[in-house]
Amino acid sequence: MVFWRFVLADNNADDTQKCLGAAKLASTNRNHLDQSGKPPLPENGPLSIMTQLYVEDINSINALDMDFRLDFFIWHGWNATKPMCCIYKSNLKRLGILNVTKHEFDYAIVSKNHLKFFWIPDTYVVNAKRVNRPSKALSTEVLKVKINDTGECQLEYSVKLAAVIGCQMEFKHYPVDIQVCPFILRSYSYPYNDVEYKWVVENETLDVNRDLKLLQHNFYLSKSSSKLATLEVTYSTIVVNFTFERRISYHVMQVFAPSALIVMLSWFSFWMGLDAIPGRVTLCITSLLSLFTQFSGIRHDLPAASYINGIDIWMATCMLFVFATLMEFVIIKYLDKQRQIYFRKQVKGTILRGNSQMTLSTDVENGSEMNLSTPPLTPKLAWNIGAVSHHWFKPPSWSLDWVIKIDHVSRVLFPIAFFVFNTFYWPILLTRML
Repeated sequence: MVFWRFVLADNNADDTQKCLGAAKLASTNRNHLDQSGKPPLPENGPLSIMTQLYVEDINSINALDMDFRLDFFIWHGWNATKPMCCIYKSNLKRLGILNVTKHEFDYAIVSKNHLKFFWIPDTYVVNAKRVNRPSKALSTEVLKVKINDTGECQLEYSVKLAAVIGCQMEFKHYPVDIQVCPFILRSYSYPYNDVEYKWVVENETLDVNRDLKLLQHNFYLSKSSSKLATLEVTYSTIVVNFTFERRISYHVMQVFAPSALIVMLSWFSFWMGLDAIPGRVTLCITSLLSLFTQFSGIRHDLPAASYINGIDIWMATCMLFVFATLMEFVIIKYLDKQRQIYFRKQVKGTILRGNSQMTLSTDVENGSEMNLSTPPLTPKLAWNIGAVSHHWFKPPSWSLDWVIKIDHVSRVLFPIAFFVFNTFYWPILLTRML
């Protein structure tokens, strides 16, 4: 918040009789800066404060705290009427900082220590969390006063400030979000019918440091003027809209590419076979934990929100694919276990019939051997396990061929499903249709 002070000119100042008479006349006039602290108002209408802004630097765009730091120069220009100019002239002479030519005074530079002798606008930033001067050792504000031949004066005040600007951000489309952050300036004390803020040129773009570059955003500036009501008092305001468009390239390299590779890495378990239980489980669990860790790091940089954003959908889908890979292995392992149980029951319960004999040896508690004979049967469906062929009973529906076939189908089905997801996800994300 920036405040500017004033003080009454000394009535005993050494000045011309004309200015003294004007000052006495002004003491009862609305144009005079009286004890109530009002600015030098013109007779008709509010005092116009012409404003320019120069953006020096933008940094520390903080999504978690929803603010950004802005270094800027602000310039104000306004006119004072003849009675007030006489008072200013007297003050300048008394301070010894006014150089006089034949008919016109040059600009007088008023330092920080002498600003108390002049009224300057009490402009402040409405949505600023903090406003600081970049350097306490050096003065960053200056006032210029110019008195013309007509007796009127022009005042120009400029100051450099550093502010932390609050912004109501929305991350529904993160990481391709666009944030519009207003920078609102108004008078702290005077309503719009006393002080009116205007841009020097309404339609021109703001001056920005040519070397200013943001690492993760493209930014655009626009300006406007309006009125703002606060506590039933309406103030004249000028607004600069800072539009920040996040570049997705950073998140492609840091989030999307690594997570996609982790998902693809989990698919290697489809080539490992049923007996590689430790390898398949370790690969899937490690991939899932890696995605959880990556997702937690992303959420740590964002505020807690009740809605999901674009990167939430991506990370949740990646974790779902890895979890589905693990579940696929659990399912086929379960089917293989059921196949083995079914196989043992078939062997124990097979009744051999026919003229030829076949001996089935099983270990029992007493170590005896049981011989059974049965005629050969023509099997309806052959079931081969390893090097041993069993042609004498029907295999279950989840035979080894089917278990292996599930792995083979998953090698193709999972990449296709992930590709289809990307086909829909990226157009929706980039067009911000979430």
